[in-house]
Amino acid sequence: MTKEKLLLIGAGGFGRMVAERAMLQYDCAFVDDGQAVGTEICGIPVVGGLANLPELRREYGLLVVGIGNNQLRAQVYEKAKALGFAFPNIVAPSAYVSPFAKIGCGCVVLQNACVHNGASVGNSVLLNAGTEIHCDAAVGDYALIYTNSVVRTGATVGSFARIGSNCTICNNATVSDGADIPDCTAVR
Repeated sequence: MTKEKLLLIGAGGFGRMVAERAMLQYDCAFVDDGQAVGTEICGIPVVGGLANLPELRREYGLLVVGIGNNQLRAQVYEKAKALGFAFPNIVAPSAYVSPFAKIGCGCVVLQNACVHNGASVGNSVLLNAGTEIHCDAAVGDYALIYTNSVVRTGATVGSFARIGSNCTICNNATVSDGADIPDCTAVR
């Protein structure tokens, strides 16, 4: 069976982690302005830079942005959306997403992450390994949550927020749009 073709934007550290999961399901290619066309990264070819997206759209219909910078990820996502790309979610086999959770487009859910019943995750959200989004919690568009952080029941993480590693967003707490929460922090 032939796999669908998927463009992975960004071949840096996060992009490579996304690639490890995406290549299980898709025929992948990287787009990265810092790499020469034809270079292979993790066995995946680099086929161009961001300026090449319009012509790459002829061959690729699917795209995921694997860039940790929330603002840059949003810019690329919006440009690709205007070009007509579709955005699958990349979910590691060891992750769990409840069938009663809502998850947007172009999200990445890495190994052992959990999105519980009633949780809501926006578009182009990156959930690192071990992240937990508990019941009825909400995560806004373009947020980034690092390893082993927990968003507890009823909590809200705003759009463009960055939650460091080993953080707890306590029950019903609110993290504002664009907030940058340092590693090992509890937000009450």
